[in-house]
Amino acid sequence: MPTAASMLDAFGQNFPGLTRLLTMLAYLIGMWAGASMGLLLWRRQRVEGSVTLGALLMRMLLCAVFLYLPTAVSTAQDTVFASPTILSYSPGHGVSEHGKQVLDVVIRFVQLVGLWAFIWGWVLLNRAHARGYDPGLGSKGWAHIVGGLLCMNSVATLHGLAQSLGLESLLTGLLIPG
Repeated sequence: MPTAASMLDAFGQNFPGLTRLLTMLAYLIGMWAGASMGLLLWRRQRVEGSVTLGALLMRMLLCAVFLYLPTAVSTAQDTVFASPTILSYSPGHGVSEHGKQVLDVVIRFVQLVGLWAFIWGWVLLNRAHARGYDPGLGSKGWAHIVGGLLCMNSVATLHGLAQSLGLESLLTGLLIPG
């Protein structure tokens, strides 16, 4: 009979593969964006003038971000958190042995969701410019990008939030950043 701890352990062992899958998907989207940008440029010059310069630039940016995804994530982390690496942590004094396992799986899951949100945000920005003026998609795209960055470095986000609200002592019971 599987226990909650064994199920969490099995769930946590799948995260490296899922991260590689998301990275591979980003590379494929980046290659598609590069080819699509070439097709849009050809359509703009030869066939129709309805292709906007914003759509071309957004496809070029999408191609660059996704083909250089690890560098893009590192640069965005450096911009937001003043460090290109994801902040590590150690469990606090109030966490049991099973709690440490749960905490590790939950934090890695939030980081995986953050990577997905970062990728999806760039796709939404591309869709917003490809369809013309659509302010809802652009705002949603930026929200996904920023939210994804905050989730990827959830330990630093929690630490900054705890410092802002004066809850450092409560946070050190759960996890200690750095």
